[in-house]
Amino acid sequence: MTMTFDALIFTDPRFSGGTSAAVAADVRAMSDAGLNVGLALVESVGFFQDADTENQSILQLSDLPGVTQVRLDPAKPLKCDIAFFHHPSVFENPVVKSAPVRASRSLLVAHQPLFLGDSALAFDPFRVQRNVQRQFGQSLLWAPVSGICRQQFRAYAPLLRMTTEDWPNAFDVSAWTPRRNKLQSPVLAIGRHGRAHPDKWPATGDEIALSLPAGPDTKISVMGADPAFLKDKGVDISDWSILAFNEQPVADYLDALDVFSYHHSPLWVESFGRTIAEAMLMGVRCVLSPALRPTFGSHALYGTPAEVPDMLDHIRANLDTERAAALDAREHCIKSYSTQSVVRRFEALKTDPGTGARSPRPDISPLIAAKKLVGFRRRRRKAQKGA
Repeated sequence: MTMTFDALIFTDPRFSGGTSAAVAADVRAMSDAGLNVGLALVESVGFFQDADTENQSILQLSDLPGVTQVRLDPAKPLKCDIAFFHHPSVFENPVVKSAPVRASRSLLVAHQPLFLGDSALAFDPFRVQRNVQRQFGQSLLWAPVSGICRQQFRAYAPLLRMTTEDWPNAFDVSAWTPRRNKLQSPVLAIGRHGRAHPDKWPATGDEIALSLPAGPDTKISVMGADPAFLKDKGVDISDWSILAFNEQPVADYLDALDVFSYHHSPLWVESFGRTIAEAMLMGVRCVLSPALRPTFGSHALYGTPAEVPDMLDHIRANLDTERAAALDAREHCIKSYSTQSVVRRFEALKTDPGTGARSPRPDISPLIAAKKLVGFRRRRRKAQKGA
């Protein structure tokens, strides 16, 4: 007997960060809309560590109305309107179990940038496509989660076809309601939150300090930073308030800020920036690395760490204008990223012809991208022979 669904969600349950939060938000939105959802938990090979455990927030999705956890069995086909394969690296190697899928449309939701900050290829997208075709019988449209990802994937167009609309992270905006008016005085509360990964921070201690400049008119508060890492970088954190990761509910932490300042290592590419969208939803003005402009467009201020002090002076001198801009950014996020947008985007996918366009021009030319793919495959073969 063929099991039939409106949507089939393929994900490895061991994700613990933004990918798992995005998957959970999608499934909850589909459940709330009355869709019949199949949740297929796959086991990827070579991506997670042995110590990584299954995420309870993903396992509990099968308790939602209309959501069924399906067992993958090669003898039992699965049928759906749209199949969502989440995260390319999950499928770069064949997964442990699979099943034949009969879908009107299948998407690879690209929660991961194609190129790293040093322009090295992060994974082989054609290998991903081939594995999904062989194991599940499905051809793919790639669904970038952001403008940054879309810009990168154009390097392999038209061989890689994308959805015409991004599939960004979704949020239950009722959980992100500001209670405090921001930017009420020149004394600014500035901060950022996230996991304490070195690549999530600027490369030098001086750049870190400039991105979060302490002083009489600023109060610095960060959540999730590693004090030892910051001290080793030579950052003076004596005037900082440092909270452990998730020591406070994120919404409460963000509600106490006026400005969210986020800059990262040149080796890091932010596929979406969930923490940034959370800050915008809480009405916090965002000061970001220029690398994030393709995702957040006109809804933030952009500059290098060295430019942050002057940008804060600009905010202080224009509190009314910047407060209005922060509220506009919040409205943009509600419109673009709310869980209510998921079903609209789901319905649009049913008639999405996809696109293989290279325009606007990608940062990495197709010729360079082809050379990087050849080099990536050569290194992979060499590593396999040496294993």
